[in-house]
Amino acid sequence: MSCQEMEIYETYISTLTAYPTTLLGIMFQERNKALLKPTDDNEYFIDRDDPAVTRRDLEDECDYFQISQNALITAPVVSSHQISPIRKLVADKLDDFVKTLETIVTNIAITMLKHHFRGFSSTVTMTFAQESYIGGITSIVVKPKTDALTRSTWKAMSHHGTMGYFILDQFGENIGNYLSNLIPEVSWELNHKIYGVRERFYDFILIIDYDFNRERTLADSCLANRNSINRNSSRLC
Repeated sequence: MSCQEMEIYETYISTLTAYPTTLLGIMFQERNKALLKPTDDNEYFIDRDDPAVTRRDLEDECDYFQISQNALITAPVVSSHQISPIRKLVADKLDDFVKTLETIVTNIAITMLKHHFRGFSSTVTMTFAQESYIGGITSIVVKPKTDALTRSTWKAMSHHGTMGYFILDQFGENIGNYLSNLIPEVSWELNHKIYGVRERFYDFILIIDYDFNRERTLADSCLANRNSINRNSSRLC
């Protein structure tokens, strides 16, 4: 292959060393580091022909790179999308915040549907302060007023309080859009209130509107498949 036809592939050392019995896995082990001779800026030249197009070509490439079927099966799978432990912790905090909001919506729906199966409308407003010494979350208002829902919502959100303002400041619209797409009965509002240099608050409001629909409920239930089976059986008879 001429220099003009060279192809450059970029990968992680961890991906190569995940297969320690192969040619590349052996090459890039720490003990062989001194033997490696990069051509330019951590690049390594391997002289091979174009990609395999027949089974024999593939077998030849496997022989060259010392790739056995057993090695492919037993070697650990390493994702090409690596996330550092710290970034993962931060992302988990955001995910946990969103999951808590999902749980709050579900709990409200469970409570309301006990007495309002034909439909209901409910609103929960959560207020988060910027200053952590205030406690993060300053108020929760559930309408229609339900003491049990207010207490459970407060308990669910309490451990997010000190980070709530920052999360909403950075991701408030993303969170609202995600919830609306996930739960079509949910709409949302995000209000930023500033009363002074240090008195800043976010109101995150979730509005849940549910109207009973017979056809949609039937289609979402186990009866949909049962009715389909019955109709097919009738045709056969």
